[in-house]
Amino acid sequence: MELSLQSKAEHSRMMSTASVLAFIVLFHDIQYDVLCQGVLPPWGITGNDTTVVVSLYVTQFRSVLFDADMTFDILQTWKDPRFENASRHPDDYTIYKAEEFETFWLPDTYIANEMPNGVFETTPTDNIYAYPNGSLFLTTRHSIVFHCDVKLFALPIKDETCNLFFKSASYSSIDLKLMWKKAAAVRYSKNMETYAVKIQRTETTLCSQEESQSCLRLVLYVQRTYQVMFIQVYLPSTCIVFITWLGFWIHHTEVSGRTRISTISLTAIIAESVATLVINPDQVHMAAIEAWNSACFIIITLAFLEFVIVHNYHRRQENKKMSLKDDQGKQKNSETPTNSTNNNSKVTQINKRRNLSKSKVSPEVIHVVEIPNDTTADKGKSGIAPETIDRISSLVYALLFISFNVYYWSFFLTEADKK
Repeated sequence: MELSLQSKAEHSRMMSTASVLAFIVLFHDIQYDVLCQGVLPPWGITGNDTTVVVSLYVTQFRSVLFDADMTFDILQTWKDPRFENASRHPDDYTIYKAEEFETFWLPDTYIANEMPNGVFETTPTDNIYAYPNGSLFLTTRHSIVFHCDVKLFALPIKDETCNLFFKSASYSSIDLKLMWKKAAAVRYSKNMETYAVKIQRTETTLCSQEESQSCLRLVLYVQRTYQVMFIQVYLPSTCIVFITWLGFWIHHTEVSGRTRISTISLTAIIAESVATLVINPDQVHMAAIEAWNSACFIIITLAFLEFVIVHNYHRRQENKKMSLKDDQGKQKNSETPTNSTNNNSKVTQINKRRNLSKSKVSPEVIHVVEIPNDTTADKGKSGIAPETIDRISSLVYALLFISFNVYYWSFFLTEADKK
């Protein structure tokens, strides 16, 4: 009897431990299933591929030469059957914050051509909206820096083509398909900040070259206004060329003034060229800006060479005049004794005639003949004056710069764009 009671107690004890173990195992399986339901993608449950519809809401766009800075929200929509709830109203939705994203499956969409260290995500604005029909709506904000293809050869900073590629990080195109929203795939804020640029049109396509992963392509056709480049490049260099032209009206004997104007102008145009190189270290399609700066540098250099030539020409003329004066002085010194003897003979002749005039009644009239000086004959044989060369050079300088502008703008506005 006692053995039977002990066996019953042991049996009940074993049953209780078994039930506890079974409950623990059941709870572990339920927890595992819940975790799997939160981690598994939708196609892991339904067996069909999942389509993620993507759209953008742009709040800021800035472009400085080859780099563009863009702030936007990525809006993604997909269906997950685990969130279906027929008991709720279709218009109702539940908002999940970023702290609760760990229990959700999210598409791993990223921007493929972003610049290194150029992404700054602000997670406090990220939300998930869950609807009773199983639709999920995710918003994430990004601020990125990316590269743009600029047509600088046609005209400096004329047009830009900015491409953005959105891809899935780990899922193939068989399971996950990215699609653009059919209507208003890209929207722009009314208060969107821009910097002397204008987005003419937007093109949303699929990446045809991608086969293994789903990919979306966004093309932004950007037009830059000419005000920035005129103020930063063309206006300063034109003023430098004009100041150099004013140097022609300074007398060629003012060596310090003419030299300072030329050297300061050359230094300024070189500094402007170096600043352009610093801003654009890759030197991609910089033909138009390089042509402009190089032409201005050559024109200013020619003005400085003209001053050197005119000043040297003036010095040679002065040396010739000094040598002529020295020669004429020596000739005068050699002719003075003969002139004195001639004058003495003339004086004796005049005295004799005066004595005769006293004895005779009719006096004689004396005619004095002046000998012309040799220096008057040499006038007008020294050549062109340096002042005349400066005036001709100033005219040539102005015509050269004007003709260069006509050719430059006609070529880079029309012909270079065709090429």
